[in-house]
Amino acid sequence: MTLTTRVMISSVMLAVATALAPAAQAQTMWNSAIRPEPGRLLEAYYSHYRFETPGDRVGMNGIGGRLMWNPARADYGATALPSRFALGLFGEYAPDQDKGFSVGHVGVQGDMSVFRTPLYGRVLPVVSLGAGMLWTDRSGPALSSPEFSLANESAKMFTLAPSIGTRVGLWRQLGLRADVRDLVTFRDGTRHHVQRAAGLSLPF
Repeated sequence: MTLTTRVMISSVMLAVATALAPAAQAQTMWNSAIRPEPGRLLEAYYSHYRFETPGDRVGMNGIGGRLMWNPARADYGATALPSRFALGLFGEYAPDQDKGFSVGHVGVQGDMSVFRTPLYGRVLPVVSLGAGMLWTDRSGPALSSPEFSLANESAKMFTLAPSIGTRVGLWRQLGLRADVRDLVTFRDGTRHHVQRAAGLSLPF
């Protein structure tokens, strides 16, 4: 093979490589663009409750966790934009704190992001609605009273919990979420219990 032939072959190979490089780069960028964000979200949080009782409100502290699922993000290539909706499960527990009873709460929750993309790249307001079962476990004998009170006896009751909150990105996928919730029970009348929660949020 002569020197001229080698130079011609090298020039052709270089030209082909140069022509294919932008296409490969464009394909890589396209794959990256359409790849959805993680479809699951794990959250752990601290809660402070203000339970409505006859004539007063009882304050208690507890912990909770949520596992949320975003169907649109779980299917690769389903959409290039993150879905505004998520569904999941939650569980919460407040131990007895010299109140004479403990509280548990489990159920399902739906989240909707107020905006399609986070404000300033980090702040994402969220509205939610939860439905579940709340129970109290009284440590001593039941107390009789003219009106039902969470503190007086062990009981189970259905709940609805509308809430507003905000998720703030901290570092990479890790975020901080805070919510204010109206925890509504319907045992012997409608009662509104206030719940404030804050904790860490991690997509995976």
